[in-house]
Amino acid sequence: MSGSKPTGPPPGPQWGPSFPSSASPAAPSPRRKVFSHAAAALVGLLVGVLIGIVGSGGNAADAPAATQTVTATPQAAQTPRAATASQPASSAPQQKRTPATEIPGDGVFLVGKDIQPGTYRSEGKDNALCYWARLSDTTGEVGDIIANGNAAGQAIIKIDSGDKAFQSSDCKPWRRIG
Repeated sequence: MSGSKPTGPPPGPQWGPSFPSSASPAAPSPRRKVFSHAAAALVGLLVGVLIGIVGSGGNAADAPAATQTVTATPQAAQTPRAATASQPASSAPQQKRTPATEIPGDGVFLVGKDIQPGTYRSEGKDNALCYWARLSDTTGEVGDIIANGNAAGQAIIKIDSGDKAFQSSDCKPWRRIG
């Protein structure tokens, strides 16, 4: 048989160790299952964060700021009630509220109702950039913006009597200077 090819498979197992029919490979330990699930959750979290960063262009300051409408309502004057039920409670005359000469910071403020027209100054940012906008309407549409800006330091703006509202986000309080 010197030069002839073998006629069959070699003796012994062909595909690794054989297991008796009643035995199977060992199941993974509970500790290994927990580790693999934790690793999969971490990978999913990292993928989500990367998608969020790429989707925002990597700059959270580009995202539009949430709009909050602040409307102050005057509180009715409290009058002491009489001890007897026969005496009607009197109501104090309500005073007409005048618009403020200071803008507290974040929010959308109605011109003529919440704030007065005029020139205001803010010392700048509270956290990131100080965003401000003069608005022709309060619908939230981009076309409502008359003028806007981002200030890292002091900012001075002029609110006209024809403006409908003023929006401020992450700014220190605005004080009327003229």
